[in-house]
Amino acid sequence: MNVLAWLTAGVAGWPWVRALQPKPSAPRWIRLGRDAALALAFGTGATACVFFVLIWAGLAPRAAAWAADGFVLAAGAGLWALRRNREIAVEVREPAAQFGNAWLPGIAAAVSVAAFLAALVLMISAGPQGDWDAWAIWNVRAKFLAHEGLWRNAVSPDLTATHPDYPLLWPAAVARAWSESGQIVPAAPQAGAFLAALTLVLLYACGLAARCGWQWSAAGTAALLMTVSLWRTAPGQYADVPLAMFLLGSVIAAAAAQQAGWSPAGLALSGTLASFAAFTKNEGLAFCVFLAGALAFAARQRALWWLAGAAPVLALTALFHRLLAPPKAMLSAASFQQPSRLAEVLKGMALEVWRLGDFPAHPLLFVLLLFFAFRPKWPWRPLWPAVAALLLLAADVAVLWGSSSDASWQVSTAGDRLLLHAAPVLLLCAFWWLARAQGAAVLAEPTPKPRRRKAGAESAAKS
Repeated sequence: MNVLAWLTAGVAGWPWVRALQPKPSAPRWIRLGRDAALALAFGTGATACVFFVLIWAGLAPRAAAWAADGFVLAAGAGLWALRRNREIAVEVREPAAQFGNAWLPGIAAAVSVAAFLAALVLMISAGPQGDWDAWAIWNVRAKFLAHEGLWRNAVSPDLTATHPDYPLLWPAAVARAWSESGQIVPAAPQAGAFLAALTLVLLYACGLAARCGWQWSAAGTAALLMTVSLWRTAPGQYADVPLAMFLLGSVIAAAAAQQAGWSPAGLALSGTLASFAAFTKNEGLAFCVFLAGALAFAARQRALWWLAGAAPVLALTALFHRLLAPPKAMLSAASFQQPSRLAEVLKGMALEVWRLGDFPAHPLLFVLLLFFAFRPKWPWRPLWPAVAALLLLAADVAVLWGSSSDASWQVSTAGDRLLLHAAPVLLLCAFWWLARAQGAAVLAEPTPKPRRRKAGAESAAKS
């Protein structure tokens, strides 16, 4: 049940995604893969949020867990029933450059995914309790939520080492699995970590395939799995991989809405996924602000549908910070007056960018090589998701600069995970752009020479 609870969350999210997601003009397997990944992300976030609200309202954890599942599933089924007879927006697929020898990126992606999943299983088995933040912050707060009458300890100002000011979506997701199973065992956070990483990779691969074809999806997936911090963070049971999953899902849903003429339903789905990120970590809240601004510039008034989808969980996040989370000063004016701190942060983040891959298998180097091979069209398009991700990185640098803690220590311990939040979105945008190559630069297969026909066949053709 500790594993099944995550899958039932995906089942609860499935009708929501089918009702709101525009239909791609791509093969059926691509749509099913992308919808399954979005459903697991949506269901995990929605059931966790409803579970926490019901606990806050006074329900016992076990009753709150099952009620959350039933509510999300019933509401999604009702929405799907209302929308199934309406015309569904269709996501128009842009023409993309074709790879020559397309089997090469296909093999690279297949080997990378197999190695990544095998490494996840081995590393989770070797460290069943996860890394430091898992058992000191996320899982211990989940235990408070799973015990009846103790949930307020998860936001107690006396337990400063557990960071009670952090939002509670991921601890609530783990606690929901424990509450449904009736036992607190490592299997629940382990399964959550594995499925979050798998969903992130599947979202990325299908998001590329729906827009650019399977060749670019394979090449992009191979580039994503060159990211060293993903291999290190995913089995650690941190909330950073689920956060990256929600950020990537919101961008993919918004891009699909753009391809369908800024579909209101697709924008609402994107806003909801982004709001789940806001209730996962504070960086998710910053990304919500930046993505909302980028969409307001790109989609104009249609961006109100995105805000409508994000509003319920953003309201929950605001109430959490206002009524429950203990106040904590994140920034110090004295730190901003020290230019040496900024230099230290920039130096450390530049080093983390270099360490993002294991040279020569570095995602940025791979993107650079493809740029010179394909010569994509200018300007970069779509630009708005990349702007939101870059602004998130700039905000991270500003927070590290203004923090009262030691700058070099903070960058060395958190810099790789901060890059992991934005890296999948930036790589996705880069490969969307690379696929729009000029026709003259497309690496096409050589045209096969016509075969010679036998003399008898030639005489028969003449007659």
